[in-house]
Amino acid sequence: MAATRAGARACEIFTTLEYGPVPESHACALAWLDTQDRHLGHYVNGQWLKPEHRSSVPCQDPITGENLASCLQAQTEDVAGAVEAARTSLENWSTQPGAFRAQHLTRLAKMIQKHQRLLWTLESLVTGRAIREVRDRDVPLAQQLLQHHAVQAHTQEEALAGWEPLGVIGLILPPTFCFLEMMQRICPALAVGCTVVVLVPPASPTPLLVAQLAGELGQFPGILNVISGPASLGPVLASQPGVQKVAFCGTIEDGRALRRALAGQGPELGLALGAESLLLLMETADVDSAVEGVVDAAWSDRSPGGLRLLIQESVWDETMRRLQARMGRLRGGRGLDGAVDMGARGAAARDLAQRYVREAQSQGAQVFQAGSMPPDSPFFPPSLVSDLPPASPCTQAEVPWPLVVASPFRTAKEALAMANWTPRGGSASVWSERLGQALELAYGLQMGTVWINAHGLRDPAVPTGGCKESGSSWHGGPDGLYEYLRPSGTPTQLPYLSENLNYDTFGLAVPSTLPAGPETGLSPAPPYGLFVGGRFQAPGARSSRPIRDSQGNLHGYVAEGGAKDIRGAVEAAHQAAPGWVGQSPGARAALLWALAAALQRRESTLVSRLERHGVELKVAKAEVELSVRRLRAWGARVQAQGCTLQWYQP
Repeated sequence: MAATRAGARACEIFTTLEYGPVPESHACALAWLDTQDRHLGHYVNGQWLKPEHRSSVPCQDPITGENLASCLQAQTEDVAGAVEAARTSLENWSTQPGAFRAQHLTRLAKMIQKHQRLLWTLESLVTGRAIREVRDRDVPLAQQLLQHHAVQAHTQEEALAGWEPLGVIGLILPPTFCFLEMMQRICPALAVGCTVVVLVPPASPTPLLVAQLAGELGQFPGILNVISGPASLGPVLASQPGVQKVAFCGTIEDGRALRRALAGQGPELGLALGAESLLLLMETADVDSAVEGVVDAAWSDRSPGGLRLLIQESVWDETMRRLQARMGRLRGGRGLDGAVDMGARGAAARDLAQRYVREAQSQGAQVFQAGSMPPDSPFFPPSLVSDLPPASPCTQAEVPWPLVVASPFRTAKEALAMANWTPRGGSASVWSERLGQALELAYGLQMGTVWINAHGLRDPAVPTGGCKESGSSWHGGPDGLYEYLRPSGTPTQLPYLSENLNYDTFGLAVPSTLPAGPETGLSPAPPYGLFVGGRFQAPGARSSRPIRDSQGNLHGYVAEGGAKDIRGAVEAAHQAAPGWVGQSPGARAALLWALAAALQRRESTLVSRLERHGVELKVAKAEVELSVRRLRAWGARVQAQGCTLQWYQP
């Protein structure tokens, strides 16, 4: 890995044509920190809050270790105060016309434009990322996001008729986030009329600066509130009254823990997990362009994680040779240097990469590193891992930044099998000069986002997201708006679904005794069993669960499912997926409309059953009517597709 030369004379630069340093002054960032006396609190309801008796953590320069400021850590009462501010602002903000919200977002975009130098300098100084990426990509894209969603807000009454904002949104960000990830989620939420509470890790001043810029607009100061604190406050934020959805970005392990903690509590949960991406390089690809794609996907500071690289055998040697040569020309150094390709992301990211490299080498892998670094250096060189056995643990583990794990394949079918074998399904790119082949492979990849002959392109109008363990939330385009909307008239929380189930023992416990008392349910009794694969079948546990009405009377029994039944249901869904996806939009719409008609015919029966469980008559009727309307609305959306989704069976 090359480094920028400091103090070179002009004649030497013209002789060697090596890059010299292009330092960016960080005086404006330090001046902003000085306005807060180098002591940052929380920004709630348009003002800085610095409560007493709170612990603080230092905000350090990841390169020099210099203490830049101290950041307070929030406690439960601070989270409650931020949510209350968002709830107070929600009624006024959500009832404003879309054109008014559009004007407000446009003003925020102009405010960011006025202070863009402060934004990119502060972000690079604190995170260590290359200032070129923040300046030329993140900040302009943040402005585009605000302007795009301002247009969406302006047309909301016509384009999104029948939908209403969810309410207060809680956003939880990981320690490795960039402020652009926050903007990708708060822009659609604010555009449709929601208010947001953001929980950022300690020592993250950039989101606080964005919140301050939003608060300085004067109107609606409580629509964006930012508090800093540990990840353990995530469940606290989600459990606050009024929080309707929690959007979480972070590791897969943290996402699992949060999902388990919030199960059955009411708020929706949107997950964007992991940072690994995939690049599939065919023998028909332009190798030079693909190598630059690898650099953008893995070693530029726009990449949040590592890269899994699949190369066809016929071009394996040539690609590896060119890739290693390109790695030697990458420039590393302090992020504030404008000539730097790679900055440093702190000791935690460095230690994670070192640990992965050691484990890969112990499992027989070959590691090529562009240059070497001292053990105590905050930098980690770009690394290329190859010859990793397919059955090794590192093959299934998530690849950290800045590593690339390369593997060869022979045929397209084998490439799809290798790509889809991992439990993650974030983003991928396919490189091939044959467009038909590239499209066929793209449809076969089980990934949320796939690019062709490019990697990491972002457009506010195009939805991107993940699947499998990488989460299911989307941002960008109309799909990103629907993440923060619900059909008009939807109850905020169904009271009879508030039971807190123990998901560790669900389906495993069998009632020891049968409850006494006559059944008061319908006669004849409904079929006993589980409905799987289009038919009723007996549960694997051969046991039942008593169902009582609101008066405590025994209403009947339902089958008690177990782990075996869940596996059978998932298998049935997998078997039905190819046929269902292959149906035309008209056929899928017809089935949804038929289901809506069937529900409408049995409206009185369904309302009566809901009443037996303690639901008020008015609420029960509203729920059934809403279900019918929702089925019809989604049937209309399917019909409007106008094309058949392609399905590739690997």
